Amino acid sequence: MSSSDKAQGAPALVKVVSDATRHAVTRFHAERDDYGETFCVYALVTSGEGMRPYLTVTVDGPDRWNLADSPYAIVGDDWLAQTESAFSARGDLFEAADIDAEWDLRLASMEESLRRLDREGLFGTGTQREAILLLVATMPPDESDSGFARRLNPPGPLLEAWLREAAEGP
Repeated sequence: MSSSDKAQGAPALVKVVSDATRHAVTRFHAERDDYGETFCVYALVTSGEGMRPYLTVTVDGPDRWNLADSPYAIVGDDWLAQTESAFSARGDLFEAADIDAEWDLRLASMEESLRRLDREGLFGTGTQREAILLLVATMPPDESDSGFARRLNPPGPLLEAWLREAAEGP
């Protein structure tokens, strides 16, 4: 797999993660939009073992960067659970021939999924989109999270605030 292919992730993972995330976000909005909350972060989160992601959404406010303590720390998990078989089919991360390459590929697949959904307008457009931060995050957080944030979001005050206040590294 070329470095360009790796940067876009594994097509099978991108498809299942995109489909599951689209359904989860759409249903979340259908259930929550009447409550007057302003959502700030949409994050696909994975463990250090590279397991299938879960979706976290935060509400704009003082705790907007706190993924783990968000009232929506796990959203639409019935949809995201459907990605389990695609991740499992890749095998245990720590048994991969090249653990780092497999880790990077899994994260790149989540990043590309968010990028595709963003192009579809799932997270809004124009000023609505500028008020949303998309993240691929690891738990525990690490310095790679800031790279995903920079690539997935337009430059601006929200991204700069997250980089200054919440990012684990450069």
